[in-house]
Amino acid sequence: MAKEIKKNKLFDSQQVDHYEVIAGLVAESSPRKTFLLMIFISSVIATMGLLNDSPAVVIGAMLVAPLLWPFLGISMGLLVFDWRMIRLSFLSIFLSIIIAVITAMFITSFYVPLGASREILNQTNFNFMWPIALAAGAAAAFAISYSNIREAAAGIAISVALLPPLVTVGIGLGGTDWVLMQKAGELFMINLVGILGVTFIVFWLLGFRRYHRTIESAVKKEEKILKA
Repeated sequence: MAKEIKKNKLFDSQQVDHYEVIAGLVAESSPRKTFLLMIFISSVIATMGLLNDSPAVVIGAMLVAPLLWPFLGISMGLLVFDWRMIRLSFLSIFLSIIIAVITAMFITSFYVPLGASREILNQTNFNFMWPIALAAGAAAAFAISYSNIREAAAGIAISVALLPPLVTVGIGLGGTDWVLMQKAGELFMINLVGILGVTFIVFWLLGFRRYHRTIESAVKKEEKILKA
């Protein structure tokens, strides 16, 4: 009897290793010391890139920053109503914001010009950023769910602007440029809402809602690691 060939469906939960995805997502979205260290390093790189008008350096910083993961963690937590997962991911985002803003503010205090950060935001069409945030969020959810396209996560980190706006807020603080801070904050919120909304839908369609106990167990294990 010939072996049945699985249909190539876009939302085929049978092709997703839910246990592996959940374990990886919980670990990557947790505020471990290595996570916070990478946020600090990427913030330094992004700030120097913006102040010195170097898009290539900023792109490099976006590749280093693991900031996308806790956003996915919040979406997953909301999907299964696991408030401990949401709290864990939110803590990572909160600490990332503090680290990025303070790091950029401190570095900017040694610079007179604000470099490219103001120019980048002045040329940004904020309405155009909504579809980018939605597309990047969907791509991220698919990338971590399907092992054959997981390597695309690095490219997705570049396409979605999460770290540069936070760093720009710090640059605005350091240079007392309140308009710059406002625009950067708006850009960050656009990406936050877009990513959370679309990843919630993708995770739901891929059947993660049935894995509440798995997520709960993974979060408890991660909390023990953080306390160790």
